[in-house]
Amino acid sequence: MAQLFRDQFEHWLNVATIDGSTENPSYKREGRGVESLSISFNAQTETYKDITQRTSTTEFQSYQLSSSISGKRCKPDDPVYDYLYNLKAKAISANTQLVEINKAKTNGTAGQYLATKYDVLITINEWLGDDVTISYDINYEKPVQGYATVSAGGITFTADAEPSY
Repeated sequence: MAQLFRDQFEHWLNVATIDGSTENPSYKREGRGVESLSISFNAQTETYKDITQRTSTTEFQSYQLSSSISGKRCKPDDPVYDYLYNLKAKAISANTQLVEINKAKTNGTAGQYLATKYDVLITINEWLGDDVTISYDINYEKPVQGYATVSAGGITFTADAEPSY
């Protein structure tokens, strides 16, 4: 079985909104100037020990998905950098969408790949430094499974409750 590679997983950010609107999205690929982008699941649990037991019980509550992008190198022709710079310049956060594409899994149609779309909150952490970088966090909510069609013009996401991959 072949090893998967990081470049088979793409992250596309809707840079057309800061208020969560899904009308007329403009997805741009994140990754230029980024050395690492991982999603932390941050399991939220509750642990308790009632008086009838000698050991504690831990119950799963939810996941709190997040990414922390540290030191994205700023490139003037990168539309994601432009989006982040606008947030930084106004000292605001953004509610938008992010589509994660798994290019190792197709649905049998050329250019269509397994994908997950999230509502996300983007917050800026740090700007400038010696190498002109920007650092920011992504908090993920409401994952929707489906597929993304990738073309030279960008991507289109189509929700599918149970993709047949």
